[in-house]
Amino acid sequence: MKTYKYVACFVLGLSFFACEKSSEQVEDNIAPNLQVEYTVFLQNNNVLNGVVLGSGEDEFSVKSSLSTFSNFPSNAIKYRTKTDISYFATTNCKATLQWFNSENSESTSVALFEDINACDINVHAMARFNEIVAVAYERDLLGKDKQFVVRLNSFVGSVNSPTEIILDKKPVDLLFSSNRLFVLTLNEFVTEEYHLSAIDLNTNEILMELDLGLDAKRLFANNVGEIIVSYPKLHTIIDPVTLDKSYTSYGDNTEPGFVTTSDFFMDNAGKIYFQKNVPSAEITEVPAIYDFEKNSTVVYLFENFLTETELNIKYDIAQTTSVAYDEANNYVLIGYQKKGQVDKGGILRITPAPDFKLIDNIDLDGVPNTIFIK
Repeated sequence: MKTYKYVACFVLGLSFFACEKSSEQVEDNIAPNLQVEYTVFLQNNNVLNGVVLGSGEDEFSVKSSLSTFSNFPSNAIKYRTKTDISYFATTNCKATLQWFNSENSESTSVALFEDINACDINVHAMARFNEIVAVAYERDLLGKDKQFVVRLNSFVGSVNSPTEIILDKKPVDLLFSSNRLFVLTLNEFVTEEYHLSAIDLNTNEILMELDLGLDAKRLFANNVGEIIVSYPKLHTIIDPVTLDKSYTSYGDNTEPGFVTTSDFFMDNAGKIYFQKNVPSAEITEVPAIYDFEKNSTVVYLFENFLTETELNIKYDIAQTTSVAYDEANNYVLIGYQKKGQVDKGGILRITPAPDFKLIDNIDLDGVPNTIFIK
């Protein structure tokens, strides 16, 4: 395929790359294109299914469907790590957890909340680690205020004998690290401040609660298990054992924006690949990469590296829906939805800046929700 020469513009502070087209053609890409498989979860007709894509020797195609993962509601709560993904959903008042391991392609499904009516609770967050799944929810008590609960299910024993931990604040997000469960909570009725509770998984006791102030929206984990608390204007990194904190603030109008992403990927260098909202762009949900060490972001605006015909006709991109990174080939994978087609999408592959190239594309019968590299 023919590609075009691009110019990268670098802005100090929080760093943005803007890829600009030029009319000068360059030679076809000479990227390695090593044999790699991608497992892609697709949203189609309100359910999630998986497919396996093959890549190598100029081939980028669908190899097979993911037979180990059955149809699951597309509105499910998602929790992903680098190697696996879990989905939780309630259908006809029945709660189900299904997860997939990308290393061995095995999938497991279990029923949860079989002791109560799942329609009587409101689930806010879910997380899974090995044989333990945590579900944070609220329920109304007769004549009393709402009750906030974290339910721990162990698959070593029976999921019908869960452990429940009562919280005094609304749970917002969950994360496992260092044999602890971290719960982001909101004091919504008094101070509107956020807190972080650390629960010891050996004793199921709350060890400590940290005050996080206002606007603590999301929890992430980096490659060494540190907790990343994401705010709109900064992020805090917390040691999961000592609970020591360090802070990184962003300059004006330089926020990376991963706080709002619906999908993300962490590479071996600790960079996060995510969806960034850019209201001024022609396509407002675009792929971006944030480097925690440099406090810098690379943003890829579609109109800066695709022609108008490619953007609106050939690929017909409506928004970015998932992002991943193929380290063997140095490819960024950009999953997207097509305009006016809720169940149609595709994946673009590019090499990242500063050696930017548009590699290829594949159209898919579904919208990519999450991508794993194998």
